[in-house]
Amino acid sequence: MQKDLIAEQIDWLDGIVTNPRNPGLFTDEKHAVIRRELAERWPRENRLALLKDIRAKYGEEPMLTVIDKIIWENCELDWKQVGKEKGNSLKNFIQILWEPLKAEGFEYSIEKQGNQTRFKVTKCPLYDLAKKLGAQNWMYHLVCLTDEPTITGFNNKIKFARSHTLMQGHDYCDHCYTDLS
Repeated sequence: MQKDLIAEQIDWLDGIVTNPRNPGLFTDEKHAVIRRELAERWPRENRLALLKDIRAKYGEEPMLTVIDKIIWENCELDWKQVGKEKGNSLKNFIQILWEPLKAEGFEYSIEKQGNQTRFKVTKCPLYDLAKKLGAQNWMYHLVCLTDEPTITGFNNKIKFARSHTLMQGHDYCDHCYTDLS
């Protein structure tokens, strides 16, 4: 059996993909079937093989629609709770999310100007894993697309913008947070 590096290194996805809230996200049968199969098989199968199998069975567009909605809804709700519990200032968000990433091998610079804080990520272990697996598109949807709903849930008065990601072939990821509070 092939080693499942996604399961080993990105285990936080488990709680998102199999979240008990997910069945209520899809009212149409086509997407509900994909969501159900993804949730049932996720804990016991190689994640990348599973994603490829479900894509082959149902098509890439419906599969990504399900993943994107699951990611958005769960991240937004989870981070709304984090903001309530820990205080939802941009300073707290950076302490909670960004500061621990350096210890995990991320490399980035920070630039603050007025009410904007910009991060330029030049090294991302999740991108390195995706590249190793040839899974950049999957990881873009599973990992990179968590960024906007994370801050939206945490504090909807902090706006997020990004135009570059390592996963999409750029030399860096840019994260811009504009604090409108």
